[in-house]
Amino acid sequence: MKLTRAMIITLILAMALGLVGCTSVNPPAAPTPTPMPAPLPSPTQEKPKENLITDLAYIKAGGGHYTDDADPEPEGVRINISWWDTKSEMIIFRNIPISVNVELYQRGFDMKAGEYLLGRCIYKGQARIDSALGAIRIPFEDIDATHIQGYHHDTLAKLSIHTPEQGDYSIEGIIAADFGFSED
Repeated sequence: MKLTRAMIITLILAMALGLVGCTSVNPPAAPTPTPMPAPLPSPTQEKPKENLITDLAYIKAGGGHYTDDADPEPEGVRINISWWDTKSEMIIFRNIPISVNVELYQRGFDMKAGEYLLGRCIYKGQARIDSALGAIRIPFEDIDATHIQGYHHDTLAKLSIHTPEQGDYSIEGIIAADFGFSED
């Protein structure tokens, strides 16, 4: 096969153009991205309540004595309040103002009847706590023990608890606080 002059020139030009295209200084421009549309405004979400004890289902109370010094003699009664969710797991919170109305009642055991008897109110007052770990402390001096009759077995605490968001709760709990008073 005989190459003609025109065919040789065409081959040289094709090769030259191919090489020029491969060594281009400016690469082809990338496609311009399409801007994303602005996000749609979300529906108004309810602001989380700051004083909400999350998933509060029920409250329990109990307690005993407390002491403030190295002396082992107790100085008063301590009431512990525990907070529980719907899974019966303890809730821990802080910085939520809780007001509590406290009533303490003498409670004794009648051996003849075989039952506990609720005596008279020996303390009535108010307290404030702001965390799940807060305890209410009532000094013995504030408890009216002058008319306790017979052996004082333990104390029944009746609590009215006000939470800022969930409302009011009324609970009772036994406080293992034996005052040891007996009749003269």
